[in-house]
This record gives sequence, C-alpha cells and structure tokens, in this order.
Amino acid sequence: MIKKFCILFFIFSSLLFCARIPVDENRIRITSTFGEFRTDHFHNGLDFGGYRLEVFPISDGEVVYYFDSEEDPTRQVFGVGNNLILEHSNNIRSYYYHLDDGTIQKSFAKVTEQNVVALTGNTGRSGGAHLHLVIEDMKNGRVIDPFEYLKLPKNTDTSPLIHGIYLRTETRLIQIKDRMPFRYNGELKLFVKAYDLLGNITVGLKRVRIFINDSLVRDYDFSYFIKRDNVYFISPHYLFEDVYGVDSHFYRGGEFTPKRGLYTFRAEVVDFDDNVVTLTRTVNFQ
Repeated sequence: MIKKFCILFFIFSSLLFCARIPVDENRIRITSTFGEFRTDHFHNGLDFGGYRLEVFPISDGEVVYYFDSEEDPTRQVFGVGNNLILEHSNNIRSYYYHLDDGTIQKSFAKVTEQNVVALTGNTGRSGGAHLHLVIEDMKNGRVIDPFEYLKLPKNTDTSPLIHGIYLRTETRLIQIKDRMPFRYNGELKLFVKAYDLLGNITVGLKRVRIFINDSLVRDYDFSYFIKRDNVYFISPHYLFEDVYGVDSHFYRGGEFTPKRGLYTFRAEVVDFDDNVVTLTRTVNFQ
C-alpha cells in the first residue's frame, strides 16, 4: 500500500489533499534541501539521490509539459535536463528534473500517483544522479518547500549546528568570541554560519533568525519562496544576494556601525524537524 501524507486545506469548504513521496519510500536519500546556496541562486527544490529510481507523481494530475533529449538530440539540454511538469488540483504544479534519457512515459495525458512516469537520471546541470522535485502553488505565486509539503521526517537525532557568529570589516572576517573586546571605526557586516546534517551530508535550514541587542534584524523563512517574474524572494523581500554571503552556509545579518559599549548578538536556527538551536555572543566595542 502506498503511504500518503495528507494535508487538510480549508478553502471555502474542507478539502482533503494527499501527497505521495515521488520515489520508493524505502529508498529515500535526501541529498539537498530547499533554499540552499547555489553560487548565484537559491536551490528551489528537494533532491532525492539515486540512479534510475522509479518516479511517481506527488498526486493525480495532468501532464502539461515534458522534454526528453532522446526525442531530439539536436535540441539544447537545459540545466534541468530531461524534465516533466504535472498540474494537480488546488492550482498545484510539480516539476521533475534530471530524468534519465528515454524514460519519460509519453503515453499519459493524465496520471495517477500509482503511475511510474520516469526514472531518475543525471541529465542537465547535475553533479550526480537524482530527482530534483519542485512544487509550485500557482494561485498564490509561491514555490513551496517539498520537505514540508510531503511531511517528510528528517530521520536523524542530530540538531542543527551554528558554527559561529562573525563580523566582517573591509579586510577581515572575524569569528566572535564571547565578551570579546573590539576596536573598530566604521561599518561592520554581520554573518552567521550555520547548517544541518542528514547523516554525513551538510544541508540547509528551515529558518534562520538573527538578533542584535534583542532586536530582530533578519528572519529567513525557507518554507516557501515568493515568485515574481521568475525571480525568487524569501518573504517579505529578500533576494538571494540579500541572504547569503562569503560561502554556502553564511547567512547575512545586515550592516551596522557600532557605538561604544556592549553588544549582544544572537542566532536562532531551526531544522526540518523543528529542532531549535541558539548561540549568543557579546562584544565590547571600544
């Protein structure tokens, strides 16, 4: 029996919508999560690692587009590789990327969640065989975190890690040690380095909040993106370059010019099982 994870929606009347995991639940291996750093853009989906795994629709739906390079080898293969797009009830679309050559089932106009629609592959811009799953709420202009949408458990006892809180001058990146004296005139940039672990794989976080002297200066909620003109924002208005800096696990806390005195910096991060970890550091600006 296929295990379903059901979400109750109330839109004028109560409606039960069920989403299934798009690969065999006994072969789930998450390799990348929603919202992660990708050089110049957000990772907009969830990656299921594995070669030639059967791919199932997240729910019954209709095929609205597919691309398979085996049909026309002369066409340019885009970064998403061979791909399939399905439309479901409640204005939900699902996107299945990097599918193996020649495996997309083209006989379907409509699909059920029992149908095998393709096999996972390594086509397009891909560092290894996997399914990249994207889920879009067309009505509200949002791209939704599949981890949350599918109600997947993290299946690990580890909590997220905060590596440190950092200050950046024009020339140096300095990790704050608690009650550290600091002499500097001018603007500083604040960063938090944090991440989660799935086994030995470093992945992103569900939420990151950064405080200066108990005032919230940044709140990054990775449960969904706002999509405007094919550009992704984290609510309310954060672009990729507003969120990440230095490298993949550094989150920006904004800029400030300190005055003399004691400053308290706090980071609070949340993983996909809602485990919360905080780190507080104080600096005595002189």
